[in-house]
Amino acid sequence: MSGEHGELSTRTFVDVHAIQDELEQVRWGLHENGEFSEAAEHAAAEARASVLNLIAVVGSERQLTEVSHVLDALSVTNPSRTLILLAQHDRSAAKLEAEVSAQTRTESGHRVTTERVLLHAHGEVAAHLASLVDPLLIPDLPVVLWWPGRPDFDNPLFDDLCQLADRLVVDTDEGFETPDLQRLLEVARREHAGASIGDFNWARLIPWRHLAAQFFDMPGMLVHLAQIQGVAVYHGRDGSTAQARLLGGWIRGRMTTLGMEVPVELRLDDAHEHGVCRFLIYSRGQDGQARFSISHQPGGRLSAEVRVDEQDFVDRTVRLARRSAEELLAIELTLPGHDLLFEEALAASLR
Repeated sequence: MSGEHGELSTRTFVDVHAIQDELEQVRWGLHENGEFSEAAEHAAAEARASVLNLIAVVGSERQLTEVSHVLDALSVTNPSRTLILLAQHDRSAAKLEAEVSAQTRTESGHRVTTERVLLHAHGEVAAHLASLVDPLLIPDLPVVLWWPGRPDFDNPLFDDLCQLADRLVVDTDEGFETPDLQRLLEVARREHAGASIGDFNWARLIPWRHLAAQFFDMPGMLVHLAQIQGVAVYHGRDGSTAQARLLGGWIRGRMTTLGMEVPVELRLDDAHEHGVCRFLIYSRGQDGQARFSISHQPGGRLSAEVRVDEQDFVDRTVRLARRSAEELLAIELTLPGHDLLFEEALAASLR
């Protein structure tokens, strides 16, 4: 697919105007002979084709390498003005440097150029990088803030960047606890400059939610939806419960909209290492007790079963695809506005 590829970069001491100039110079340098003719300028303007501003915050060189690989994979499908902040608050020696680069590819006959700025800061200055980020954003384009790992919610950098962002993307699988989930909900529901929230964990739960919803599309099963007595979500032995809480919050939030308060219990399953491994919905009606079950099976499969009054009605298995970070981020970059279903599940998980 890729017929042409090029990259140039330069490092400079930090001055916003200098960075902007470097972005232009590096982008021009990708064209033959670096000419500044009117035709070349017009071609470069078309080639940039940024569809969003993407800010990524990392705390180590290792994480920087990992994130850079993800962003490289997305540069064609989601060309952006990308700002990577290597914010090392725990480093005492003061440091603030910027590295500017641009990358061009020819995909299916179309040249696409993306621009990237790396801001590397140590110590106290790392908490105030948002003041440098703001003027580097392309006006009138969405701003997505991706924070791999657990954000430092109490650092001024988090709040300042959330004020700039239209969307905050996180992975609640990265050690998020109850106070962290509460902070996410507060960001989404701020009266002013509230950012929509994207969560890799929520995307991982799509197959679980689809299978559970399909239970009640079956003939004769909808009546059990209004007779749910309780829900149990089993999670792995490593103790990470954010994914289980979101799944339980989803069913609890959905039932709340129907005027029902459904108890949700989280249970440990020592047979599994991590994440949700089983999801049970219990119901009781005129035709007896019913149990709707989804279980994670070896080999990356989900099995779904329905039992009503000791009689099995459903026994099916579907493949559970393991999504890469590139795939999960690509999903989040294309979702518009607030995901009200996610916010509902998040709020319900905190009750």
